Amino acid sequence: MLFAERFDQIRPLEEMEIALVRGAIANPALVDAHEEAVLRTALSLARLYKVRGAAGRDIGVGAWLAPFREEMERRLKPVLLPPKGRRIARTELLPHLKELKDRTLRTRDDLLGRLKDRVTYEAVDAELRHKALVLVAGGGGGTGYPYIGVMSLLDEYGLKPKLLAGTSIGAVLALFRSRLPRFDQDEIVNIVRTLSWRKLFRAISTENRYGLPAALRLFLRAGIGRWFGTDREGAEAVKLKELPIKTIITVSGIRKGKLPHPVEFYEGLFSLPRRALRDPIGLAKSVQATFGALAELFTRPEIMVKLHLGADDVTSEWDALDAAGFSCALPGVIHYDVLREDTRMRGLIESHMETHRVSRFVDGGLVDNLPCKAAWRAVHRGQIGTRNAFILALNGFAAKLSQPLWLPLARLAEANVASNRPYAHLVHDFRRSLSPLSLVPSLQDLSVALELGRTQLTPEVPFLARMLAPLPRLDSHR
Repeated sequence: MLFAERFDQIRPLEEMEIALVRGAIANPALVDAHEEAVLRTALSLARLYKVRGAAGRDIGVGAWLAPFREEMERRLKPVLLPPKGRRIARTELLPHLKELKDRTLRTRDDLLGRLKDRVTYEAVDAELRHKALVLVAGGGGGTGYPYIGVMSLLDEYGLKPKLLAGTSIGAVLALFRSRLPRFDQDEIVNIVRTLSWRKLFRAISTENRYGLPAALRLFLRAGIGRWFGTDREGAEAVKLKELPIKTIITVSGIRKGKLPHPVEFYEGLFSLPRRALRDPIGLAKSVQATFGALAELFTRPEIMVKLHLGADDVTSEWDALDAAGFSCALPGVIHYDVLREDTRMRGLIESHMETHRVSRFVDGGLVDNLPCKAAWRAVHRGQIGTRNAFILALNGFAAKLSQPLWLPLARLAEANVASNRPYAHLVHDFRRSLSPLSLVPSLQDLSVALELGRTQLTPEVPFLARMLAPLPRLDSHR
């Protein structure tokens, strides 16, 4: 079955579960803990279409469970997804609860009997009762720093991601989170404190091999390489596949022969005023000039190819910092490249370019600023060991009237964000954040960003904690 067909099949069942949990939070009398477990286990079983077998291979069960799935949707969808303006009513749920538990347990046990010696009880039980957290971090320069506050908040509640997907600044911050199994906000703050514009960016003209030339050259390895294995002579940089938490990074590829202007055009596109923060008029002119060229890339999909590094075995071999560097390379503004003599990485890059027929790699936000669909595909390819997952997407670059200078670019980005929204179970649009230009925030600005992340997501914590808590195990004695 195609992914699009699979999505259409299971999404209504996911929406029912979300509606049930939100309804139970709003009205504690709607269901008790056991009744909620019955309903949610039934919905999990209805969604099940593959389970990891004892031999490590996925075994398809979707066709066998089709009658159960159709029954659950027929019985529960009118109750859990009532017409707009109506709430879920306990009186409408009760008639189904009386039969639902026995029907669910019988179907589960029949499935286990059918797959005897091929699938363990524990594997099926895990798919039904345990939901994995997937965190998607969008691009947008300094608007992404509140994500660190969100990561800290989630960790305090024991909500640890099994998969991270990021674009641009979201990709860099995803690497910070994925480099260690545990989360340490103080460590990340200390890393950011060591950064400076001089260390990360230089306004120099250099050779361009795989990226587009731009006003600023990004030296990501010099800035944060020591935390990813590039600071010791002879040490190998951390590859995407070596990160403790699986991570996917979005990059845009420019199709061969499709670049709207000569390569040299982009190097002179954005002129950063000498005192940018004190010269808002000069900065605005530079930004507006850049918008015109960026709009060409945003609005002409035939120019660009969407690439997700780390989503397959081949690109999982990429150095994590190189993947993030290309994801941050905004045409005309920031140039990233692999100019060092690194036969392995250059071979991987050139092979990927040839496979996808692209000539340059640039910022992933041009094609996929909030890569929820890529995260959903990774889950449903079995890459995190379960297909029962909750995708939380953080969109720092949501359009904000408080940042009018960036509205045109934010609206361009929303075109590809909109196509991703259906694949997330919760998209949080940050209405307050740092400026996109705060690429290297001061300690004070970083503290503000952390607090913005925590305070803006805190209202959703009860919902997230309830969705991600393991369900009680059902048995036939109650």
